[in-house]
Amino acid sequence: MAASNVSDRRTYGEAVLERFGGVTVPDAVKPHLTAFKGAHSRYEAACVKADATKEKRDEALSAVGTVDEGFDGTVNELADKMVGAGIGKRQNPFAGLSPHSPSKLAGLAYADEPKAARDLVGALSKKKPPAEVAKVAARLLKDASAVEAALKKLTAPQAAYTKALGDRDALLPDWDKSLRTLKKHSAAAWDGDDATFKALFAPVGAVQAPRKRRAKAAAPKAAKKGNSKPAEAPPA
Repeated sequence: MAASNVSDRRTYGEAVLERFGGVTVPDAVKPHLTAFKGAHSRYEAACVKADATKEKRDEALSAVGTVDEGFDGTVNELADKMVGAGIGKRQNPFAGLSPHSPSKLAGLAYADEPKAARDLVGALSKKKPPAEVAKVAARLLKDASAVEAALKKLTAPQAAYTKALGDRDALLPDWDKSLRTLKKHSAAAWDGDDATFKALFAPVGAVQAPRKRRAKAAAPKAAKKGNSKPAEAPPA
């Protein structure tokens, strides 16, 4: 198979169709070429849609990453404030208040961070922390809500991207089958002309277009007797 992944199939299919545009297509091959054109066109359209939905998904995912960076920063700031206020020890400021250390809390999956933060702040509030600690703890709750909101905005783009990938991949069997059929009938139509057949279906980059057969050069005529000229000696 000359194409093994999405990018390869798109490039290879386009190349094959372009090469067929440079030759006279036998009648026996035309319907199979038309079928492959249709299959490739549908596959290309599905790829374009998948690319577009991926871009939107990536934008939403980037937004999640941005608010998560803020969340992680607030977690570390809260840890420092707690140590400064004598509420927690430097080794693990959240000990006794959360099963997670600051680094582990910041390293949780996005969906698990908000609950862990709220549990921590809830346990911390019972210790009546000073105002500067309570202020950072309140900001952590806001950051937790921001993570949740960003995750909700990610749901629809992620679902759309997943569906687009499924729709695209569902077209692969038809694409592959139509290409195999086109190759099969082309091999029969160009039987005895391996150069053209190989050029049409060569890997991308190996050849850009079928080569036209060159006419055999005429054999040089023998010099007439009595009119031959001796070869000149090479210069010394």
